Amino acid sequence: MKTVILDDWEGCMKEHPAVSRLREFSEVSVYGDVPAFETLVSRLQGADAIIPLRERTLIDRDLIAALPDLKLIAQTGTGLAHVDKDAVDEAGISIATTPGGSTAAVTEMTFAFLLNLTKRIVEVDRRMSTGEWPAIVTSNLSGKTIGLIGLGKIGCAVARMAQAFGMRVIAWGPRLTQERAVQVGAEYVSLESLLTQADAVSIHVRLVPETEGLLTTEHFELMKPDAILVNTSRGPIIDEAALIDALQRKKIGGAGLDVFCEEPLPQHNAFAALDNVMITPHMAWKTEETFSRFLNGSVDNIHAFFVKGEPQNIVSISPDKKKEGV
Repeated sequence: MKTVILDDWEGCMKEHPAVSRLREFSEVSVYGDVPAFETLVSRLQGADAIIPLRERTLIDRDLIAALPDLKLIAQTGTGLAHVDKDAVDEAGISIATTPGGSTAAVTEMTFAFLLNLTKRIVEVDRRMSTGEWPAIVTSNLSGKTIGLIGLGKIGCAVARMAQAFGMRVIAWGPRLTQERAVQVGAEYVSLESLLTQADAVSIHVRLVPETEGLLTTEHFELMKPDAILVNTSRGPIIDEAALIDALQRKKIGGAGLDVFCEEPLPQHNAFAALDNVMITPHMAWKTEETFSRFLNGSVDNIHAFFVKGEPQNIVSISPDKKKEGV
């Protein structure tokens, strides 16, 4: 059989022990660039399984139609916003995900942003490296209010960490209820009330049709002038043009952004020119622990599917296979 691993931008998958294990029963190719569509199709010809790293490659109807041998998408993580699931099902292809995710990594990154933005650590470090002794007054997280948009696994972890910092936690989500919020010590409020009250707003909802473009100019107008916005979820949840405008006008205090509508972020972009923004290259989830969990899980899923004949962690199955009980 043949397996193709995509999107190894960091160059850490080719020699990973999990990939060595995969090579024991499969021919393996690893790619780390962003190819043109024709090149991508050529690389995937004859592949029985592919391992996409997160959501970096668009797996749409056109790509699926060009891959008649593909049987399994061994997805790293659980996000499938990049996959045309209808086309996959119609083609008889299964999708296996790797549960477990990167809750701790993203939670820690959220607070790395919050601490850096409130304590102005990066700014002070840069200024001191030039010989300056900055006369700067910063602020505390303790006693402040954090508003969480989304209270799933990561949102709950952020809530608990915020409480450890002595912060008040308020939350809203499209499907969040007061009962669920209370379970983690958060106060359930409307989105408008959250934006009005919060000293820091952190986004933890999935990118689905109802959350795409969720935060607009109208919402940024509601925020405090010194409030911080953190997004470690997905870029399109925010209207980027509206956010850039709010930051340029100093309508909000600042932002910590790990995700963007276009990734990789173009070299010349508006965010890089702003002094009240911290940007990182969608790296919140990228820890050694997360990579190992994703790769080992994907290899386990491929082994279960092709070698053991006992598919596991299947989230999307073709209609024919559903009838067979697979």
